Amino acid sequence: MKINYIIAGLMAMIFLAGCEKNTFRISNYITAGEQAQVKINFFSMYRALPVYQIKVNDVRVSSNLSISPNPTPFPGGGLNTGGASTADYLAINPGVAKVAISLPKIGTNDDSLQLATTSPTLDAGKKYSLYFADTATNMISLLVADTLARPDSGYAKYKFVNLMPDVPALDLYIGTIKVASNIPYKGVSPSFLINTNSSSTTWGIRTVNGITNLITYASASSINNQRVYTVIARGYNGITATTDIRSRKISLIFNE
Repeated sequence: MKINYIIAGLMAMIFLAGCEKNTFRISNYITAGEQAQVKINFFSMYRALPVYQIKVNDVRVSSNLSISPNPTPFPGGGLNTGGASTADYLAINPGVAKVAISLPKIGTNDDSLQLATTSPTLDAGKKYSLYFADTATNMISLLVADTLARPDSGYAKYKFVNLMPDVPALDLYIGTIKVASNIPYKGVSPSFLINTNSSSTTWGIRTVNGITNLITYASASSINNQRVYTVIARGYNGITATTDIRSRKISLIFNE
């Protein structure tokens, strides 16, 4: 009888261990719903910059990335950017997370030169976009909470982020219709909707109450049904040569 009790106890322990192994967990035993999610957008524009890497809490999370010919949201992509057509995010443990951008030593994951670092506080179950802009000692980081509820059918959803350091504020247009007003550097507009039957798919940025566009960007893929985007003004307003990768540009990031 005693042997039977021992066998039964062992079987129960094995069963419980098997149940624990089959529980879906990611990143240090934190469940998917308990994680924060982050998309990292390095829009710091240098005339010539070799490949860079992204580290989170001192662990490399990216492949080698480049800002030329266009910066790459990581992970995921957008329009007038590098990357794919996906709206992926990194899953990161909530709390304070150290995010660093660096030039890697050739053939290693070690840092040759650190370009930027920031330590935002991330809440569990939320999605964020982390942006870097400007260069050297003027470089800034901006953490934006992404509201990803899809709009009703027949609409696409947007917000506008101004990452152009040398212009006080910008208006954003779709065709001739103003959709965001007086957004300062590092500012974020309220969310807005555009009908998928819009007569124009050309985006333009202007100085506040300006009558001409500083630059435009056109893409039929920028108003896809029920998709969520962030429209970005990037580069430097004072650089007008389109062959210079630091020149003023408009990009759209896929959020959903």
